[in-house]
Amino acid sequence: MRKPPVIVVALGVFASLAALLPLGYLLIRLGQGFDKAVAELLRPRTLELLANTVVLVISVSVSALVIGFLQAWLVTRTNLRAPGVFAVLATLPLAIPSYVMAFAFTATFPGFSGFFAAWLVLSLATAPYVFIAVSAALVRTDVSAEEVARSLGLSRIKVLLRVTWPQVRPAATASSLLVALYTLSEFGAISILRFDTFTRAIYNAYRLSFDRTSAAALALVLIMLTLMVIWFERRYRGDYLPQRTAMQKPSRIALGTMHPAAVFVLTSIAIIGVGVPLYSLLNWSIIGSSTADLSEIVEALVGSATVAFGSGALIALVGLAVVIWVVRFPSPLARAVEFSIWATHALPAIVIALALVFVGANLLPWVYQSVWMLVFAYLILFLPNALSVISTPIAQVPRSLEQVANSLGVRGNRTLYKVVLPMATPGIIAGAAVVSLTILKELPATLLLRPTELQTLAIRLWSATEELQFAQAAPYALLLVLLAGIPALALNAQARKAVAEVSD
Repeated sequence: MRKPPVIVVALGVFASLAALLPLGYLLIRLGQGFDKAVAELLRPRTLELLANTVVLVISVSVSALVIGFLQAWLVTRTNLRAPGVFAVLATLPLAIPSYVMAFAFTATFPGFSGFFAAWLVLSLATAPYVFIAVSAALVRTDVSAEEVARSLGLSRIKVLLRVTWPQVRPAATASSLLVALYTLSEFGAISILRFDTFTRAIYNAYRLSFDRTSAAALALVLIMLTLMVIWFERRYRGDYLPQRTAMQKPSRIALGTMHPAAVFVLTSIAIIGVGVPLYSLLNWSIIGSSTADLSEIVEALVGSATVAFGSGALIALVGLAVVIWVVRFPSPLARAVEFSIWATHALPAIVIALALVFVGANLLPWVYQSVWMLVFAYLILFLPNALSVISTPIAQVPRSLEQVANSLGVRGNRTLYKVVLPMATPGIIAGAAVVSLTILKELPATLLLRPTELQTLAIRLWSATEELQFAQAAPYALLLVLLAGIPALALNAQARKAVAEVSD
C-alpha cells in the first residue's frame, strides 16, 4: 500500500490545525471570562440581537425561496417568451456583492436603512442561489409522474405541490440553507443599512470597546444559531427522489392571459435587483469622476488583485494536498483532516478574525496585522471552497492510468506528478480562481486583520460609505462588480444550459 507524500501529510495536518484554531480561541476566551460572558448573554440587548437575527434569517430565507422558485418555475416550465434572457437576469445579482448593493440603494434612496432595507437587499442578493439550484432540479425531475397526475384530474397547483415540489425540495432546502448561512454571517450590508444583528454587534464590541470577552460570547450564540440552521436543513430537507435519466422535455404550461403578469413580475425583480444598483453605481461614478484620485483607485485595485490572487494560489496548493490525501490515499486520518476543515466552514468570518486577533496579539506578535496573518485567515475561511472545486478533477483521473504509468517504469508517487496533476490542472486552476474571486469580495476579516498600509477595493468602499461619501465610494464599488462578474458569468452559463435543455 502506497503512503502519501510527506509534504501532502504536512500541509493537510497544518490545514486541519488552522481550521480548529477559532474553536479553541472561543473556549479559551470563555474560560477566562466565564462570569462576564454569562452576564453578556443575559443582557436584554443580547435578546434583542437574537430576535433581530432570527427574524431576518427567516424572512430572507423565505422570500429568497419564493423569488428563486418562482423565477425557476416560470423559465423552465411555462411558455414564457425569451426564458434564456430572464434566466440571465435572475442570476446577475450574483455579480453584485451584497454590501455593494446596500451601498447603491442607500446612495439612491436617502434614509434607506433598518429591517426592511436589510431584508430587501439580502433577499435580492441571495435569490439567485435558489434559482440556480431549483432550475437545475426542475429540468431533471420525472415529468411522467406529473403527466399521470394531470391525467387523473389533479389541477396544475395540486400537481405542483404534490408531485413537483417533493422532487425539487432537497435542492430548494439546500439552497435555502446557503441563504440562511449567508444572512447569519453577513456583515457589510447589515452595517451599511444600520440594522443590528450579531455580526455588527460583535464588530462594534471589538472595535469600539475592545471587549473581546463580550465579542466571544456573542460569537458563541452566532455559532449556535448556525448549527441550528444546519440541523434544521438536514431534518427537513427530505430524500433525493429518483430522477429521470432520459432527456425527455416536459410539456410547457401555457400562461395565457397571465403571461403579461409573469413578464411584469420577472422584469420588476430584475430592475430592483440589478437595474437600480447599476444605475446608482454609474451615476455616482460620473458625479465623483472629477474628484476621484486615480492613484488611490489603482492602489486599491492592485492591493485587491495581489492579495486575492496570491492567497488564492496558496490556498489552492494546500487544498490540492488535502484532496490528494483524501482521494488518492484514503485513511481514517485523512477523513478526520477533511472533516475538521469542513467543521469550521460555517463559522462567520468575523469570528475567525477575532480568533486570529487574539493569537496575533498574544502569541505571535511578529505576524500580527501582517499580510501573512491575513492570508492565514483566508485559508481558514475559503479552503473548503477549494476542496469542493478540486476534488472532482482529482477523483476523475482513472487509477488505471497510474497502473499503466507504473508498468512503464514510473514508480511510486511520481505518477502523481507525471499523470494525475497534469490531467487535473484545469480543475486546480478553476479552484484557485474561485477562491481568489471570493477573497476579492471578503470584508470583515480584511477589516480586522489587514496591514494598515494595505488598501483594497472593499476597504476603500467601506471607508467611504462610513462617511456617506457616495461619489468617492462608487468607483471602487463599480470595479468590484466588474471583477465579481467573472464567476457570475460562469453561473449564468450553467443556468442558460439548464433552460436550453427544456426549451422548444
